[in-house]
Amino acid sequence: MLHALSSLFGDVNVTPTTTGMPGAGLVQQLLNWLTQIALWGSLASILCGAAVYGLSQQSGNYAGGYLGKKLALAGAIGACLAGIAPAAINMLFKAAK
Repeated sequence: MLHALSSLFGDVNVTPTTTGMPGAGLVQQLLNWLTQIALWGSLASILCGAAVYGLSQQSGNYAGGYLGKKLALAGAIGACLAGIAPAAINMLFKAAK
């Protein structure tokens, strides 16, 4: 039965492209801006985390020091994810073909 259905409908072939797609340039620009915003947010997180960590350590506030480390680490991870996202998507798509 499954073989009969697959022969009836045939194979599906998909090749992603933006050729002729209206608004493709705008979508690409929006993705570029979104990546830039993610990088700015990551930088802000790292800088705020460093400031909170430094001030907390000097005042003996160890809970604040932990929060500062967490913010700085989250910013670093965010920057890594923003940078690796396009390559990861392309790699996963190619691996799934």
